[in-house]
Amino acid sequence: MKSAAKKKRRRFLMRRKRTLDPSLIIDYKNPEVLKRFITDRGKIIPRRISGATALQQRKITLAIKRARFLALIPSSAAHEVERGFAGEMQTVAQAFAAASLRGRATAKDGKPEGRGPAAGGEERPARPENKKPVAEK
Repeated sequence: MKSAAKKKRRRFLMRRKRTLDPSLIIDYKNPEVLKRFITDRGKIIPRRISGATALQQRKITLAIKRARFLALIPSSAAHEVERGFAGEMQTVAQAFAAASLRGRATAKDGKPEGRGPAAGGEERPARPENKKPVAEK
C-alpha cells in the first residue's frame, strides 16, 4: 500500500526585524515626529511594531506624555463636543469668554475699561480686612 499522506515540510522564512533610525531625534517639542508613534485613537505604539529599542521606546513614551501635558499633541484623537444641552452651554460659554476678552482690552476711546485710576474712575479706599462692618441697631 502507498502511504496515504505525505508530511509537508514547512519552510521557515527569515523575517527582517523593523528598526528605528538611530539618528532620529526624539523630543517632546517636535510633535510631527511623535505623531508617528501614536495610533489614531491616541495610544502609544508598542516597541514590537515601531521597531524602537528599549531605550528609544522609553524616550518616545516620555516625550509623548510631556507633549500631551503641554497640549502639543491631543490626549485623545477624536475629541467631540457633547450633544444636547451640555454641548450648547459649552459653546455659549466659549463664545462669551472670547467676547469678554476682546472687549476688556480697550474701550472705543482708547482708554482701558474698568475701574480704578488707570481707567479714569475714582479710587476707592481699601477696606481694612481685620475689621468687620458694624451693623446698625
